[in-house]
Amino acid sequence: MTDIRKTAFDINVLKNCRGYDPAFIDKKVPVAFNKILKSTLKKRLPTVDGNTEGILHYTDMSVAYCADRKLPFFTAYNINGGEKKGGIKRTTFKTEPRIPADIQLNQKAFYDLRKDITEFEIGHMAANNEMAWGEDAQLKAYQTFHYPNSAPQAERLNTGIWKTLESYIVDETATINGNKKVCSFTGPVLTDADPKYKWDKNFRIPLLFFKVIVFSAAGKLYATAFMMSHEERMIAQGMFDEEIRVAKAAAAPAEEEKYFEDFPYKKVFQVSFTLLEKYSGLKFSWKNVKKIRVPNQKNQVEKIRKIKDAKDAADAEASLRKGLIPSAEASSAVLSEQEISKKNFKLNIILPG
Repeated sequence: MTDIRKTAFDINVLKNCRGYDPAFIDKKVPVAFNKILKSTLKKRLPTVDGNTEGILHYTDMSVAYCADRKLPFFTAYNINGGEKKGGIKRTTFKTEPRIPADIQLNQKAFYDLRKDITEFEIGHMAANNEMAWGEDAQLKAYQTFHYPNSAPQAERLNTGIWKTLESYIVDETATINGNKKVCSFTGPVLTDADPKYKWDKNFRIPLLFFKVIVFSAAGKLYATAFMMSHEERMIAQGMFDEEIRVAKAAAAPAEEEKYFEDFPYKKVFQVSFTLLEKYSGLKFSWKNVKKIRVPNQKNQVEKIRKIKDAKDAADAEASLRKGLIPSAEASSAVLSEQEISKKNFKLNIILPG
């Protein structure tokens, strides 16, 4: 009997993995990741045994890893909600054998540095439950437990509002009418202003995390983006070795009002691609994929950085609904049941007309 866990971490198996599929949703509209990183960022990718481009390929998942930060730039992965599987087992995180161990975080040398509290959880970028689909669901779920597919996250983010978003996507893809396939890009926002970790001054803690989702609706492909933060929790736990320097992006032009329909904190965490790209230095643009246009709220990233848990998120959402966004615009972002039925989709955004 094949030991699936052992297979998932076998270097020879990993070398033969084909990774994320750009044509997963529509063969005629590829959603590639090779242009997300600028040339200067590509120079920071590691030397990967078995891949000349410095990309770590797994089964339906690929990681672009920043060697000097010991963190992923992003993880690109495919989800098919129509083939979602239950009863998937978890495992412990393991070192990726195709790149040097000393450019990876690990339990003993990083996560166990502070003994008085468990300050970090090892936060999946592509979550094991997101990858639990298809005939090889268990294999893919196990492969998410490689350190390069993770980043240190405060517990209240990793098991709180971040998990809420992950679960939302998994649940929604399982119920979309028609095409249940989604491409996702997830990672920490890496900036030079990220604060140094008090117990390892060579490591800078990312404060923001993003998730980009590409999906099909009404015969077209659309993309939307989210950002979340664990900064307040990190401050409360005394994690930083220095005063936080806020990395500010240039002001972005206001955009047309378009919302994610049923994620509970959409007004708080859904952001424009203009905003995400200015903060992350990444570029998300694909031919024939329409970016959902989201209004740039005043100081939105600063607001996101101050939200420490689901209660804060709910309070912020309620405040926005009470008037920080004009009621006429908010009401126009509500889909009727008839519209939902007619457009035949549920992973929902108000789509451009």
